[in-house]
Order: sequence, then structure tokens, then C-alpha cells
Amino acid sequence: MLDRTGWGRIMGGLHPPVNRKPDAIEPLTPEEQQALEIRWYEGRMLPYVEWILEFAGKHREEILRTAGPGASADQLVAVVKDLIGQRGTMHLAAELKDQMREMEKELWYSGEQDPRARAEIKQQWTTRHAAAWRRWRIQEYLFVVGLCREEIAARLQDPGRPPA
Repeated sequence: MLDRTGWGRIMGGLHPPVNRKPDAIEPLTPEEQQALEIRWYEGRMLPYVEWILEFAGKHREEILRTAGPGASADQLVAVVKDLIGQRGTMHLAAELKDQMREMEKELWYSGEQDPRARAEIKQQWTTRHAAAWRRWRIQEYLFVVGLCREEIAARLQDPGRPPA
């Protein structure tokens, strides 16, 4: 499934519902894994590190309670991933801004100027791409959690720890 925004190519046309646990999200294809690695090395996911650390700090008590007493670093990180998958969001304002940017690209591709038609194009984007966009964003977050697992676990175990 190809489209002008590239979402169909990247996402393979998958549109799973939001608020699914990370283990219920389909495994990454080799192409998706490569795309995530490229985005990471280009620095496009660096803001997610701060968001994830803030998220873990904000939900620290819930994470520790869910993981149980004496939880290992891997258990703590698994709970963080689970919460991210359940919530389906981490930084709502930034996510909305990014979705609007994608809609604006679609409007630019169409060259549409009529306000009513523009609203319809935005609605069509939402219908066609919002679920895949959300799935991809969750996959990005989970990828970054995997890369930052030691820092996340250390911060959860010692909330006074200074940033690395």
C-alpha cells in the first residue's frame, strides 16, 4: 500500500487500535527496525529521551507498585513499556503538532485552497493514517526505551539521581 505521505510504505497498511499493550503490537519488520535505527542516528528521536524519563518519573509510584518489590531493571523497563503502550501517548501537545504537520503535507500535496475541502482532506488523513501514525509513534517510544533502559531503571530506583 503506497501513498504520498509514505505511511503506507512504512507501516505496511497496518492499522491496529490504540491502547494496545506493547506485546500486542505486531513485531517490527526488518524495514521498520532499520527505519527506527536511521531516525535514531539522525537524532530525530532525541526529544523522546527526555519525554520518556519525565514519563517514568511522573508514573514512578505506579511503575514500582506494578513491578513489585525488588524488581529488576528489566522488570521496571517492561512496566514502563507496558504503560506507554496502554496510554498510547506520552507528550500529547508534541504529538498533535506532529500530526498536524503530516496533515499539512497532505494539503500541500493536494494543492487544495478551499477551506471546506481542506477540512475534508484533514478528516481523510485522520481516517486513513491516524492509527498507523499512532502505532509508529508508540514503536518509536518503545525503541528509545530499549536504548535508554539503564538510565530509566536507574532513575526509577534512585529518583534523586542526576541526569547522565
